Amino acid sequence: MSRFPRAAARRLPALLVLGLLALLLWGQCGQLFQGSTREPGGVVGWVKSVDSLSTAPATLYLTLYLRNNLSQPVQVREASGTLRYGGRLHRFATPPALRDTLLYPWTELTHPVAIPLHLSADSLALLRTLLDIGYPADAAPSLRWQASYSPRQSPAVRRQARITPYLPLLTPGR
Repeated sequence: MSRFPRAAARRLPALLVLGLLALLLWGQCGQLFQGSTREPGGVVGWVKSVDSLSTAPATLYLTLYLRNNLSQPVQVREASGTLRYGGRLHRFATPPALRDTLLYPWTELTHPVAIPLHLSADSLALLRTLLDIGYPADAAPSLRWQASYSPRQSPAVRRQARITPYLPLLTPGR
């Protein structure tokens, strides 16, 4: 009877190491095949590009980008936001054409948005410069926006897309 506990005690470190190795391997496989084990992230969005900045009337044109990372179709309900620049808030909302757009699994949707700006000519010129060459943190225009969607099977449920608020630079010459 005394041999059994000693033999088990000798095997215990090897079994612990083997168990830890199995857990580590299981965790790595879960990360490799993330789409097959759980839903990754839902709907994500960001500003794909800053297309142009017109002066008459003063309007900033953006392209919003939404991607459905779910394995089921969703309906995009709305997207809206605010550009904060020069101590003012410039609001925008997507037109009714985008509302209730069906977004299939693992597909993308791009949508142009026009943000009317109520700025003086000097502020507009400064904004153009900031978007063309980059901007310091204290004068940076910031964009905050959100998008809501509903799973196709349950249209009454509203979820928020994960949004990246980064505003890309306007390339010179546009």
